[in-house]
Amino acid sequence: MDEITAYCKDNKVIKVFLGKTDIFLEKEGDTEELKKQGIERCENLEELLKKSFIGEDIDFSEYIDLDLLEVTDFEKKVYIETMKIKKGQVKSYKEIGEAIETKGYRAVGNALNKNPIAIIVPCHRVVGSNMTLTGFRGGLDMKKEMLNNEGIKVKKEKVVRWKLKTLQK
Repeated sequence: MDEITAYCKDNKVIKVFLGKTDIFLEKEGDTEELKKQGIERCENLEELLKKSFIGEDIDFSEYIDLDLLEVTDFEKKVYIETMKIKKGQVKSYKEIGEAIETKGYRAVGNALNKNPIAIIVPCHRVVGSNMTLTGFRGGLDMKKEMLNNEGIKVKKEKVVRWKLKTLQK
C-alpha cells in the first residue's frame, strides 16, 4: 500500500487516508492554509502506517490525542475500545458495544465508518457477529489484505482463523 497519507497537528495525528487525499485538501483548503492552522503531512508516521499495513506491530501512542479529532464522545469511546484490539485479533461490533455498555451496535459501526485515523484505530479488526467482513472505507479487499497481513485467515469474506489471547491467571 503506497497511498497512505497522514496529517498531524502538534505531532499528533488528525487524519489518515488510505488512498487519495484530494478530499481533505478540497474540504480544508490548500497546503499553505493547512500549515497556517498548524496541520502538516506526517511523513514519518506514514512510513510507520505502511509498516503496520503489511503486518508489523507498531506502537502509535506518541501520535494519538483523540481530543484533537472532531469526533463525538461516543465515537471517542468506540475508538478507545477498538484500539485495545491487538494485532492478530478481531472483535465484533457487538463486542465493542458491550464493552462500552451500549446496545447500539449499528452506532458502533457508524462511528468506525467515520474513523479519521484508520490503522491507528484498527477498525479493520472489527467484524460482524458471525465473523463476516463488513464495511471498510478502503474496501473489503483492503480489509481482507490487512487482516491476512496480521495472520488472520479470511475465506469467502469470513474470518475463519485468528490468534487467541493468551489467558493469564
